Amino acid sequence: LITILGLTSCVHDDTNDNPTPLNEVTIGGIQDEYDDVHIDKLLSIHPTLATSQNSDGQFGYFWIAYDNNTMYRADTLSRERNLDVKVALAPGQHTLKFKVVDNLTGVYYEKEFKVNVVNEFTKGLMILCDDGGKARLDFLPDGQKEVITNVYGKVNGGESLGTKPKRVYFNKFDRESLDEVMVLCQDERGGCFLDATSMKQSRTYVGFFMSPPEKVMPEAYYKSSMRHYLVNDGKLHDRAVNMHAPTVKPNMLVAGKTYSIADNANFNDDEQQPARAVVYDNENMCFYTINSITTAFLTTATKTRDLVYIPGGFFNPDNVGMKCLYANISVRSETGANQFMGVFEEPGGRRHLLKCGIGFWVEGADPDTYFSDLGDDVLTTEKVAEATTFACSARFPGYMFYASGSVVYLYNAESKTGMRVYDLGGDVDIDHIEFDYKSNTLLVAYRDKGRATLPAGFAMLEVGTDGGLHLQLTGRRDGLADRIVDFERKY
Repeated sequence: LITILGLTSCVHDDTNDNPTPLNEVTIGGIQDEYDDVHIDKLLSIHPTLATSQNSDGQFGYFWIAYDNNTMYRADTLSRERNLDVKVALAPGQHTLKFKVVDNLTGVYYEKEFKVNVVNEFTKGLMILCDDGGKARLDFLPDGQKEVITNVYGKVNGGESLGTKPKRVYFNKFDRESLDEVMVLCQDERGGCFLDATSMKQSRTYVGFFMSPPEKVMPEAYYKSSMRHYLVNDGKLHDRAVNMHAPTVKPNMLVAGKTYSIADNANFNDDEQQPARAVVYDNENMCFYTINSITTAFLTTATKTRDLVYIPGGFFNPDNVGMKCLYANISVRSETGANQFMGVFEEPGGRRHLLKCGIGFWVEGADPDTYFSDLGDDVLTTEKVAEATTFACSARFPGYMFYASGSVVYLYNAESKTGMRVYDLGGDVDIDHIEFDYKSNTLLVAYRDKGRATLPAGFAMLEVGTDGGLHLQLTGRRDGLADRIVDFERKY
């Protein structure tokens, strides 16, 4: 014991007498966020280091990445000071950290930042084609000139989407992981849903329902904020999109009647998405308003509780007497007092342009929730009786575009006049026109009858208003398919 005490008395703690000074590091040259970082492309970040001792020989380096799903098992990208790697992260937002570790003291310094990884399908224009009777989804990435054909087949092992393509939709939700692409096909499977990031199939259309419908016939999809509405075989189905895994309920009812919802009449606002919805019934030729998300019944505009009908004297929304061929928003207001225009057809074939105002909880208005008929023009302008495709936009209030043959026409609802605005030329038939999402570009799908194979193509026409409304060709793609059915912007 005496020996041990003697030895311990010789031990001297000099930790505080000779401290190792810290070589403090300030990291620079790294942005807080990097956007549009492409998969398989080189990501190069060369940071600057300012050290208190003007030396960096004792440092080690780590670059790590994680997202919400991988935060507990982060991926080490590099152990070099400069990051020069090909991006192999999944599309979406990732958190990256650059760590500088002092190997002498174990002290580390770090810089955290965000990287938004995209693939070639992240942003761009989706093009739904009919190729020999089969549905095919093509994609034109933003900023590129070449169309990527058969996107679905490329990422799903060559599988086919189906037959009889009808429409494609992009549904963007609050959480990126819930975003989806819907491809509707009028075959036994009905099409399918795709993961919006990878474009891989997540489920089929028939698996979308609580109980499958008697007849699989997808036709349209209308959006409001808490509810989306699917039209299948003319019947309206309610989908609660605030649920974790939203599915479609059994179809809504009209008391004592059958009905058939118009599949090309969107009396809602896809950009602002009001909390309630309006649809049109082509069988009973009337408007239905959905004022309560709890109801399973559709009621006409003048019979909907808590919604005020403001008669304008132009038409009766409960008994219009015409079928709706097309409708969309024509005036958007920040208060929610929106206006809509539609092309309607009498049983004898004469066509009208109807205008209506629809507001749900309009800010500062009395009444704040209403439906109003605002106009009824008999259409007699050039080729309007033969037109099969129409388009209007809140960016161009009071104008309705339509197409026949190779020509795009314009109807001015203010002056009640029409005019030709663009001719594609050649032996061309225009099949479909629509406005690109949140832009002034009119997308025009056509078939060139002079081509023996793959006659379908599309043109992008920029609508300008300087010195009067006019269209300018900004892009054109030929020889894509047998027919182009629909477009949708993925953003």
